[in-house]
Amino acid sequence: MEASFNSSKKMCPSYIGKVGAQLFGVVNKDGKVQFITPLTVTEDFLELNKDQNSLEQRFRFTGKCVEKGCAQWNNEESKCSLSQKVQNFNTNQQAELFFCPIRSQCRWFFQDGKEACFSCNEITRNMEELLLNLE
Repeated sequence: MEASFNSSKKMCPSYIGKVGAQLFGVVNKDGKVQFITPLTVTEDFLELNKDQNSLEQRFRFTGKCVEKGCAQWNNEESKCSLSQKVQNFNTNQQAELFFCPIRSQCRWFFQDGKEACFSCNEITRNMEELLLNLE
């Protein structure tokens, strides 16, 4: 994988693991996400990790927010609806912001501020899918 992260577009913090996405977090044994300097996902990375659990259960990825092209986009409010659902997820929220390599470009931070950050390191994409299915 190669380091590369120079987009001025808003980034989705709940992207799928695919070639070209940016890996920006690794899930630790305690279930919390350890954020890292983003690395571009390559075919080699996918090949090395194909026989284990879902990539999104073990890593956090980011990519360009596609806004209206995403099922989570709320057209009426012109924002991502998933951010609020993650914020409502009752986790042990922190009072201070932790390191996040994508905060300056993060869709959730852009629209909801630091409140969007407090539970973020406890959320993986498979948890977000569960939240969506509870509706």
